[in-house]
Amino acid sequence: MTAEFDPLRSWISPEHLRSDVLSSYRRSFEKHPGRLVILENILIQQVADKLSRFLRNEAKFETEYGLYSQKDSGVSEEKWLRAPETDRFFRFSKLVEVASEFRMSLNALTYLRFRKSFQDPAFKNFFERLCGFELAWSDDFGSHSMKAGDFLKAHDDNNRNRRIALVIYLSDDWNENLGGCFNMVDQEGRIQRVVPTYNSMVVFDVTASTTHFVDPIGAEAGTRARVTIGGWYHRPTH
Repeated sequence: MTAEFDPLRSWISPEHLRSDVLSSYRRSFEKHPGRLVILENILIQQVADKLSRFLRNEAKFETEYGLYSQKDSGVSEEKWLRAPETDRFFRFSKLVEVASEFRMSLNALTYLRFRKSFQDPAFKNFFERLCGFELAWSDDFGSHSMKAGDFLKAHDDNNRNRRIALVIYLSDDWNENLGGCFNMVDQEGRIQRVVPTYNSMVVFDVTASTTHFVDPIGAEAGTRARVTIGGWYHRPTH
């Protein structure tokens, strides 16, 4: 483990910070037809548990609706319901605030510190070592919740100067039978299905000419939510 990753020791499980392990991730990433890699048990267990409790019990989410015909902005529920099924792009919820009674909770403070940590040079360096190319800064991160009936249809993220996308799965009561699996479609039409396993992270290159989608959440999920933290690092502008 090199000193450059010292700031990450509070967040990332130490086995992921070893040079040999990062090199193996990079080889897997470069060989994958969609330039994708999955890291299991990415966060220190206590951190993952606090983030999960915050997202499931203390955060407030607001439902968002999207149409293919208006990809650059969300739409009202009324407009979404009037649209043909083929035009409905997504339905999910985005974190908008912390419930007032939890604003000073240990879980909420952990979440706020973790979100801020993505601006630490060590995090950017970690993903540069993992992927093998230079990245620019980004504050393009957020948290989402998906419940029964929610979905995200096929699309790519190759816009707004983005280079890599990452998603951390934080529902400890989830299984693939509930839906919500991430699916990547490569240039040959092959699909890789990624189960949203608790405390795992998927990283992929949005410039690799792939598309991806999330399976609809089934009614079997009941009141359970598929919660995630994710976002993008961008391409350098020079």
